[in-house]
Amino acid sequence: MINRLSIFLIIFLSTCFVNLFAQGEGNIWYFGKGFGLDFNDGEPKLLKDGALNTFEGVASMSDHKGRLLFYTDGQKVWNAKHEIMPNGNDLMGDSSATQSAVIVPKPRSRSTYYIFTIDAAENGLGNGLRYSEVNMLADNGFGDLKYKNKPLAAPTCEKITATVHENQKDFWVITHEWNSDRFLAFLITEKGVEEVAYPSAVGSKIKGDFENGAGYMKSSPNGKRIALTIYQEDRVELFDFDNSTGEVTNRIKLPKTAKSAYGVEFSPDSDKLFVGAFETGLIEQYDLSNYTQAAISKSRVVLNKESRFNLGALQLGPDGRIYFTSLHHAYISVILNPNDYGSRCRIRERYIMVGKNNGRLGLPTFIQTYFSTGAVKKRKTLLAEKRNKNKKVPEIPVDTPGKVPEPALPATFQLCVQVKEKVLQNPDDPNSTVLGLKPLPGSVVNLDTEKKIIDYKVDRKAEVRLQLKMDGVYHFVCSKKGYLNNGVDYVSNPKLKNDTVVVVLDKIFREKEIILEDIYYDYDKADLRPDAIPKLDNLLKILKDNENIRIQLSSHTDCRGEEDYNIDLSQRRAQSVVDYLIESGIAPELLVAKGYGETSPAVDCYCFKCSEEEHQENRRTTFKILSD
Repeated sequence: MINRLSIFLIIFLSTCFVNLFAQGEGNIWYFGKGFGLDFNDGEPKLLKDGALNTFEGVASMSDHKGRLLFYTDGQKVWNAKHEIMPNGNDLMGDSSATQSAVIVPKPRSRSTYYIFTIDAAENGLGNGLRYSEVNMLADNGFGDLKYKNKPLAAPTCEKITATVHENQKDFWVITHEWNSDRFLAFLITEKGVEEVAYPSAVGSKIKGDFENGAGYMKSSPNGKRIALTIYQEDRVELFDFDNSTGEVTNRIKLPKTAKSAYGVEFSPDSDKLFVGAFETGLIEQYDLSNYTQAAISKSRVVLNKESRFNLGALQLGPDGRIYFTSLHHAYISVILNPNDYGSRCRIRERYIMVGKNNGRLGLPTFIQTYFSTGAVKKRKTLLAEKRNKNKKVPEIPVDTPGKVPEPALPATFQLCVQVKEKVLQNPDDPNSTVLGLKPLPGSVVNLDTEKKIIDYKVDRKAEVRLQLKMDGVYHFVCSKKGYLNNGVDYVSNPKLKNDTVVVVLDKIFREKEIILEDIYYDYDKADLRPDAIPKLDNLLKILKDNENIRIQLSSHTDCRGEEDYNIDLSQRRAQSVVDYLIESGIAPELLVAKGYGETSPAVDCYCFKCSEEEHQENRRTTFKILSD
């Protein structure tokens, strides 16, 4: 029987991980008293097998095909078996926080996710914003936490949201400082989480009783706006967000009409804003198409009647509807047409029954871009194709009058892939200075589409031009004999008619050591430091793009210390790199750890005369390709 890890590897190594144009990452929700919603078949299906039991903040993550990966209440992390991950306890968020967590995939990674957690008012908001890393290749494909609770900022309000960067690849995570008017935006790139915030001092200072830190913050699906509620002040504020710089500007204050303002959400087209009042259960709508404070305030409409239930979260779904929940209410409610204005929105308060007194306040927090108008339309198209896949198409009689129109072809654009290699100062030394790039004729571009894999040979200029669908997500691998494969994920930009991507292939130097820069260890220790991980992830990508190569990881010390001790220390350091790669999914038989101690210096100097720079150059970690 194929185990889950094998299935996971097949999925992730044969498909492209989707950042912006996601199809399934937000398809399965878990929240409240063990309930969930499954959107994979279009209409949401109620799930009752969840392991959590929380009144407020939660976050869920599925893969791009809508299969559950894990979920969290900010304190524990459950896998797809609804079991706590082996290292999934003791996160420093709080399930009582409005938005206890949000989950963000590492850009260009097929297996790494970050959980950002927020503390609650009950704890004085002291733990603030922290993040933990989940490796989905661990525990036989069910995932485990690689590390957890790395601090970013404290104290912070019970508010967190995430959106895509302007480059369509990276992400922003945004929170709000407590006792401050500052937003803090953190950038997540393929190198990991940048731990220095991009601050913006704008809007109200959120202060006073810690309960005033409660209430939701959401980014709009197009990534251009942010809205938040200030709970005890009945306050709702709207801002512009520059998703290229992380800057929050241009505050718009909405009328103080929502009693204990709590939930907030944008429509899929980002032109409507919905605000929920905890105390009265009322939902207000604002039209943002005329983006001035006067016009927005004037556009306010109330969509429902007062309720005896306290209103909780409003959350946009993958079907383009907004779902909301109320404390102790027996139903999950829905806004059916949130892009419409006023009564045309159509609220159904008794939509999905969860049982008497089972309603809670929280629904999962997601990256809002998953539910943009474009993503919703694309998902609906795929679902329609799925439903009609097995339906027989009736033949059109010959004598049917009129001409049957041909289906419109999808819009396309041209992607030029240029394959190049490095020009080295010393062509026989992989560590020598790179002087530039030159075309690499004879290369092959292997394009992985949704239906098949196609090989393209480059022309004499080492280029190939691909006709791709707009709003598409692609994975292609460039290769040539004697060079390492390089796999690239590409998301087409509907604003472009053509684009160019340069892919660099590295020549294979067998049995020659290649230095891994910036792999440092603390003095007299063999454990990997966190700042080494981004560099090792580059090596990890090489190994995943080239599944059959066998390499040796080598570690060296400087000449100080006893020779036998240096051999042992370097061996342990090399093994720590190998262990990291194995944990990340590389087969053990493809990796060899070797410690050389001080026996193979890069700089051969008399030990007592070596400068500190020369000692550092000798304390290096390298790898070499044994076979391919």
